[in-house]
Amino acid sequence: MFKRLIILFLLVTVSCGTDDPGYSSNLDDKTQNTDVKVGPAPIPEVFVIQDIPIYDPLSEYSDEYKEECIRQVYLRCPPYDEYWIAEAWIDICDNHNVILIKNCRWQHECDPTDPIIEQDQPCQMNDGSPGIQTVYCDKGKITLTECSPCTEEICDGKDNDCDGEIDEGEYECETECGPGPAYCVDGQLVCEAEQPEEEVCDYIDNDCDGLIDEGQRNACDTCGALPAEMCNGIDDDCNGETDENLFQDCTTVCEPGYETCIFGQWALCTAQQPVPEVCNGEDDDCNGLVDDGINCQCQLQDIGMLVPCFEPPLICGQGYKSCECATPDCSELYMSECAAACTLFGFTPCDPEKGQIFPEICNNWDDNCNFLIDEDLYKMCYSGPPETLGVGECVAGQLTCAAGQWGAFTPFNLFIEDFCLGEITPKPEICNGKDDDCDGVVEEQLTETDIVFVIDSSGSMVDEIEAVINALSAFSLSYSDEPNISWSLIIGPYREYGGTGYKDFIKLKTNLGPFSAFLASLQDFYNNNSLNGSYEPLYDAVYLIISNLVDSSALQYSESSLVWKSTNMSDPPITSFDINWREDSHKVVVVFTDEPGQSYLQISDGNGGYTGEKILQQTLVNAINGVEDLKVFVFSPESTKNSTANNWSNGTSSQIPTGWEPVTLAGEVGEWFELTTNSTEMFNNLMQVLEDTACFVPSE
Repeated sequence: MFKRLIILFLLVTVSCGTDDPGYSSNLDDKTQNTDVKVGPAPIPEVFVIQDIPIYDPLSEYSDEYKEECIRQVYLRCPPYDEYWIAEAWIDICDNHNVILIKNCRWQHECDPTDPIIEQDQPCQMNDGSPGIQTVYCDKGKITLTECSPCTEEICDGKDNDCDGEIDEGEYECETECGPGPAYCVDGQLVCEAEQPEEEVCDYIDNDCDGLIDEGQRNACDTCGALPAEMCNGIDDDCNGETDENLFQDCTTVCEPGYETCIFGQWALCTAQQPVPEVCNGEDDDCNGLVDDGINCQCQLQDIGMLVPCFEPPLICGQGYKSCECATPDCSELYMSECAAACTLFGFTPCDPEKGQIFPEICNNWDDNCNFLIDEDLYKMCYSGPPETLGVGECVAGQLTCAAGQWGAFTPFNLFIEDFCLGEITPKPEICNGKDDDCDGVVEEQLTETDIVFVIDSSGSMVDEIEAVINALSAFSLSYSDEPNISWSLIIGPYREYGGTGYKDFIKLKTNLGPFSAFLASLQDFYNNNSLNGSYEPLYDAVYLIISNLVDSSALQYSESSLVWKSTNMSDPPITSFDINWREDSHKVVVVFTDEPGQSYLQISDGNGGYTGEKILQQTLVNAINGVEDLKVFVFSPESTKNSTANNWSNGTSSQIPTGWEPVTLAGEVGEWFELTTNSTEMFNNLMQVLEDTACFVPSE
């Protein structure tokens, strides 16, 4: 009996094709149909076993075991271009061993759950011309559609022209900038026509709206900064006025002054002009001598009158001379020599040439007769509440004497009376780990924070970047090189001449480091580079900045799959564009731009082509959500807060979100601020960024 069972099992195995390793628990499972042929289906040989006593292996198992472990399944049998099946039973409790397989039986010509067998099967039209038809499975029977004539190839994933190739050939598409080439990927057109860009001042219609340089040219209808007004009788800065507010230094032997431009000529120097010496006790000809070279005759009414003088034999300071009688009857008069005042008033001790020598005091006088006036005179000053001096950050300043007045010189060498240089008085408490209000208590301290600035440096951002620099300069007075905070600067677009023309790219100008190096790098860029460029890939910049923070399994596009749309548009290249984030720091990204989010990265298909995808707003939001302890802050115009733009990636225009506010709401929620040219407002907003990210109140 056991031998007969073995023979039955082998025969059924051969006839049903059980060498196929798969099995199914229902008729829906199938293998892929291949080589579809139309016509009568050959009936495979089916082995019919006779004269063998029927033996049911299932009878050896208890009902309880069968309920728990025995499962009926269906196996596919050849030929696989039809639908043959065999019933089988397996033991799931014993490594899925096959217990029993019945003979194969014909079920369908084809798999009814997979209706499309072949879409573009060649056929012949009634007139003998080639055509195509679809082979499909209708309720288990192979059915054909009518033979349709071949048509011109279009991008739809079908072989429309019946040449055996799908979506081949060249395609065209059109954007707002006009027609251009396209290529077909998976039945979708990827448009390579020129895309609208931000309008910049270059005498080209960058945004393809039919207008050139709209809102970009200066008052003289040229690109770039307005020409400076010059003294030439021409309205150089095109403001309707000629030679306005033009002054320049001028000097005479007497003193320095300034002169004004009038009708293209410099005139009206304010400096004193030398005149011939007259007897008036003054240096009229500005040669350093008073009444020199003339015989000052005095009159009877001048006898005894003291005239200020500075000439020899007096060596220093101011002296006096007087009109005296040369004869007893005063018939002749003379002017005495210039002598120190102490000789006239009987002060002792007295040096006729130097006068009385005293320690120098602040009185605009050479008291110590060393030919210097008010030299090396300083005193401490403090204008804050007396009880705050020396507490926290509060320190005294210094006054200097100049020309008999106490004050101090500014960095521009301008003397301001009563200006207490260097004093620090109480200020409102800010988050810098210092006692700013000088009450002896540090209310807030700084925690380890990494801040990356991403700055749009296109030509339309000149005033805004200046406001950022001014705000950061004020910011540095309180923070300087605070070790808990590291700063990084990324510029985009950074325009550079590459030998064959200008190219725009995003540049990692300064990696995370001290504030002083960060601010110096920004000021150097602003002072020595023209702000220009038309590509602003700031969605891409933020994606690259945080890509080394996101777990690779959560990152939608790996760095190795990213390719720039045009030439290399980043410095360093994509795979090296890494921020040196500290492991346990708070992560902060701050973006300054006057444009919606843009992307110029493309996703490689691995075969030298592109998938048509790029960094979209949702791509960026998903990446930010994958980073722990990251906040994004954006300064941009109101129009970019929740903006949308045309997307031409599939050859037709559709709207995609390009706004910045949703980006700031991802991850650890940041904030969107309206872009401004007001330095004070910019400073206050930057302080809020720091307050929201780097500050904590120490526990008492």
